[in-house]
Amino acid sequence: MERIGETASEEAVFRIEGRFDQPAAIRLRQRVMADEAPRAILDFSHVETVDDAALPFLTVILTLLRRKGRDVSLLGLRGHQVRVLHHFGIEVAGGGSVTVLISNEETLED
Repeated sequence: MERIGETASEEAVFRIEGRFDQPAAIRLRQRVMADEAPRAILDFSHVETVDDAALPFLTVILTLLRRKGRDVSLLGLRGHQVRVLHHFGIEVAGGGSVTVLISNEETLED
């Protein structure tokens, strides 16, 4: 995973590559939570495999970002992953913007 830069509009783009599994999700959480840009774009378009078991961790990351008032967008996820995220209370709009529909406060300790 790499942070590929910040645009003039203060967006931090994180490109995830290879396999997105639980260890990758933990690394992503550390990176995006340490970043201060008001908008985070998580680019999954270079990911070869997304483990379904990593999607709950992604849900926590998205919820934490939204709770901190940061906008977040997802790029490159496939329909299956978007449906699984929706099952966990995350809505991904056509343009990639994220809305947290359900938030279980007990599971989101920093």
